[in-house]
Amino acid sequence: MNTFFQLNPRIIIAVILLSVLSSHAVKSQKYSIGVKAGVNYSLNDNGSEVLRNAVQYSAESDFGYQAGAFLEMSFGKWLLRPEVFLNKTSGKFEFQESPSTYSLEKFSLPLLFGYNVLESLDVYAGPAYQFILNKEMENTREPLLDDHSNLAAQIGFKISFNRLELDLRYDFTFPSEDFQIVNYNNGNRAYFDEGRLNQVLLSLNYKIFGSNSSSTRRGGSCYF
Repeated sequence: MNTFFQLNPRIIIAVILLSVLSSHAVKSQKYSIGVKAGVNYSLNDNGSEVLRNAVQYSAESDFGYQAGAFLEMSFGKWLLRPEVFLNKTSGKFEFQESPSTYSLEKFSLPLLFGYNVLESLDVYAGPAYQFILNKEMENTREPLLDDHSNLAAQIGFKISFNRLELDLRYDFTFPSEDFQIVNYNNGNRAYFDEGRLNQVLLSLNYKIFGSNSSSTRRGGSCYF
């Protein structure tokens, strides 16, 4: 079973890439580097379903959490924002015999392109690559396969208050045709599809440090 501390090489490469971008941003005039944390709410959207005893079940929405870091570089009113964050989400299957919770843990690496609409309001969108750390279904005999799409897209907006940001976005994982047969502890077998869970994510971001130039795109003063 994968855990937060058992990182695969792709995640290490992602962190190194973010560090390299950070070093380049330090040389520019307008940038910020910070951390983020918050909650997410899963939306099934026909992405996570089980066919069991001729009855089809869909995962019910549930809450999860997220935590990570970001780098933002500004070019006038435009922005480029790579991020890396841990994302834990889940959904519940209300089987007649006994409910079963499906949980998904992954690292997300979005590359967001945004525009400053108002002084403190940015809108953004972009692709995201997902490194699956762990997939679990309660009351099953064997681990779930890591077989759903690693590609996703995110769209949202954020509001800035000096060093703080309030960030709301929608995360959509692209569908695939993969499925697997799941054996439950009570002897039943079921078809489980790709297991993707789309989400709404709400986070509070904190800018640790950034550009100390005398003027920024937000109207003439830095957040220091």
